[in-house]
Amino acid sequence: MPDVPTTLPDAPALREVRRARLARRVGAVLLVAFVLVGATGMFGTRSQSAQASAGGYRVEVTYAQVSRPGHAVPFQVRIHHDGGFSDPIRVRMLSSYFDLFDQNSFDPQPEKSTTDAQYDYVEYAAPDGADFVISSDTRVEPARQRGESGEISVLDADGRPVVTVRFRTRIFP
Repeated sequence: MPDVPTTLPDAPALREVRRARLARRVGAVLLVAFVLVGATGMFGTRSQSAQASAGGYRVEVTYAQVSRPGHAVPFQVRIHHDGGFSDPIRVRMLSSYFDLFDQNSFDPQPEKSTTDAQYDYVEYAAPDGADFVISSDTRVEPARQRGESGEISVLDADGRPVVTVRFRTRIFP
């Protein structure tokens, strides 16, 4: 009987088999590690607070330090003034920071608001007490792939910053 050519491939070398098995094991370990890290919330939104004090004011900003596109994020500005507020509260916010978000409505609504090329300015009537809170319930713009720096200042009657808080939100895909 004549030799019939086979269509089966040659058996791989033992070294190639071991290398392929190692690559599969490493890939499986990396996949499991990625899933476990995701399950702990490491890829989600993490909040942070930044604060500064000057001129009798203490300002604390709670913001998303790290987030992802489409995620809901916290944003809150807490303003404390020793002895309470007798004049309207004037706040200046870096406009480019709020471009990160889909919605930019604040609670409470300001009495007055204006903007220029760099900042948004809001003014609130003097509240009772020594504390005032501005908050926003918003989410990161779905198409955003990079973060932004932010800045919140409390202004005096002449529009000069009394105290400024700076912060940064990083966006991971």
